Amino acid sequence: MKREEILKILDDLLRLEDVLACMVARKGLEGLIPGSIKLRNIDFWVLLRNTTDPVFDLIDKFYESYKLERLYLEMNQYTVIVATITNTISLIVVIPSLANMGLLDVEIENTKRKIVEILKRQGE
Repeated sequence: MKREEILKILDDLLRLEDVLACMVARKGLEGLIPGSIKLRNIDFWVLLRNTTDPVFDLIDKFYESYKLERLYLEMNQYTVIVATITNTISLIVVIPSLANMGLLDVEIENTKRKIVEILKRQGE
């Protein structure tokens, strides 16, 4: 049930024009990825996995002491937003680098809050 609820929330986020992909993941990009992602470039996904693995190490190290909320990675024509949920789980959102961050930041934060609520309710 938790899995389906989170996938529905991720699908809602993907309905935004500038959201190319999103997932709730751990190191290695293990986690929940909706099938409706718009970005299908395998080379990008390999690069993203290799780039985010050290990011997850940083999150784990600094999450509690610095209240690490988000990290932004510029990768060619994409911006990758890593919104921390716990020290090992994050909401990862891929958008075009020229996207309007104001609207997207609000939507990403709302999505993150919904996911956190599901995980709290059902015990992560």
